[in-house]
Amino acid sequence: MKKRLNNQELFHFCEQFSILLHSGISCEEGLHLLYEDSKEPESKKILQQLIQSFEETGSFSLSLEKSGLFPDSMLSFISIGEETGCLDEVMTNLSYHYQQEIEVSENIKNAVTYPLLMLCMMTAVIIILLVKVLPVFKQVFNQMGMEMNTLSEGLLNTGAAISRYSVVLILILLILTAVCIFLCFNRKGRVFIHKVSNHIPYIKEISISLDYARLTQAMYMGIHSGLEQDISMEMAQKLLSHPVVKEKAARAYELLSEGALLEDAFSQSGLFQGMDARLITVGLRAGSCDEVMLKLAEQYRENSLKITENIISTIEPTIVIIFSLFVGLVLLAVMMPLLGILSEIMI
Repeated sequence: MKKRLNNQELFHFCEQFSILLHSGISCEEGLHLLYEDSKEPESKKILQQLIQSFEETGSFSLSLEKSGLFPDSMLSFISIGEETGCLDEVMTNLSYHYQQEIEVSENIKNAVTYPLLMLCMMTAVIIILLVKVLPVFKQVFNQMGMEMNTLSEGLLNTGAAISRYSVVLILILLILTAVCIFLCFNRKGRVFIHKVSNHIPYIKEISISLDYARLTQAMYMGIHSGLEQDISMEMAQKLLSHPVVKEKAARAYELLSEGALLEDAFSQSGLFQGMDARLITVGLRAGSCDEVMLKLAEQYRENSLKITENIISTIEPTIVIIFSLFVGLVLLAVMMPLLGILSEIMI
């Protein structure tokens, strides 16, 4: 199975092609120009395949579909763009869409990286205290003919167990690392993470906000390109991943297919409610529904980032507090016997 292009590659392709189309260059000529300009062997191979497919089919969308490298939602928009004669606008909108996807992914990745690094560093500090520092103090106490208290002995035994089974612990750590790498960099792994996150409180709100951002962005692209509302809604559904949002969107599309107005389909399906539903209604009546959809897309993306920041702002101090207490406990286990020694010396 061919590996599909990532968001970064899709963004560059759409951006470059939109510039070529806006300059009055045809699709076939644009593919040849991109092929000549490409420096990477893999990119040249893909573009060569697209050129051959275009010569056979005479259709840009069919050429992309035949390659198996592009997402279905993108192919749907490009196909409609070819039919309506506004492929240049579609490619511009798609480049903006993938640019937004990249920015959201990077922001979430950066927000998660720091707490993970903090967790690893503080865990390493605690292990060093248990394995290396406490045994030194035990030797000192033994030489002075004193014994460590129950708390100190318990922590010391924990450190001894970590040292004794270090090989097993390292093996488990390597396995967990391999699993994490698989989940993060494998397509099936990412799908699994996404499904799990859809059921975790607070975290699922990020997925819902991102789905609404994709939905409104797709509706903007469709309406702005002159597509029928039901066709735009049909293509927008392909971008969704959260089951709740997908169910509501499917119901809205069903109502649109039955002849309902867009605002009625949204409200009756429960897809949009409150202020967002009123904005869409006003936009439809004013003839600027595409602009409203674009503004809503930006709001939903900002909301997803805000939720992420709120979660991280809660996790970070929690990690610091828990590990600080544990470090304090270890230090207290060492200081208590020392205080006992000092009190005897003073007497």
